[in-house]
Amino acid sequence: MKVVFCHGLEGSPQGRKAQALRAAGLDLVAPDFTGMNLAARVAALVPELAAHDGCVLVGSSYGGITALCGAILHHRAGGRVRGLVLAAPALILSEPPADVLELAPPCPTHVIHGRHDELIPVAAIEAWAAAYPAVRLEVVDDAHVLARSLDRIVAAAVEFARE
Repeated sequence: MKVVFCHGLEGSPQGRKAQALRAAGLDLVAPDFTGMNLAARVAALVPELAAHDGCVLVGSSYGGITALCGAILHHRAGGRVRGLVLAAPALILSEPPADVLELAPPCPTHVIHGRHDELIPVAAIEAWAAAYPAVRLEVVDDAHVLARSLDRIVAAAVEFARE
């Protein structure tokens, strides 16, 4: 089972979250989105999702909104994502294509968000999650980078990969 990882704005395909997912034995694909805006990230992600149809998709921060937009567009094209793991997703951004998509997840979604997130208010994520029955929200005692919650991100990805 392929797991596709979308890193955050300041992250990388070799960052701590990607390393933790690999260390768990997951078959990870991690595109490099360095320097890309959201539209370019999503445009680069969609072919990856087509190549790995039925994958588990994990996104962190700016990679979270990237993953959600990519999953929606992949679903509209007839593709499937088995499960979506969003770590402190930057769902409050209003830039293309997020500004025109209804951000309704097309698959089971597990969100891990820090209670002390200094960039993305937990209340905004709670309101978004409450609107969609496919979303399971796990609020953890952590900040935006979720440095103390890597195990929760990995566990969520492993759970979807084993379903």
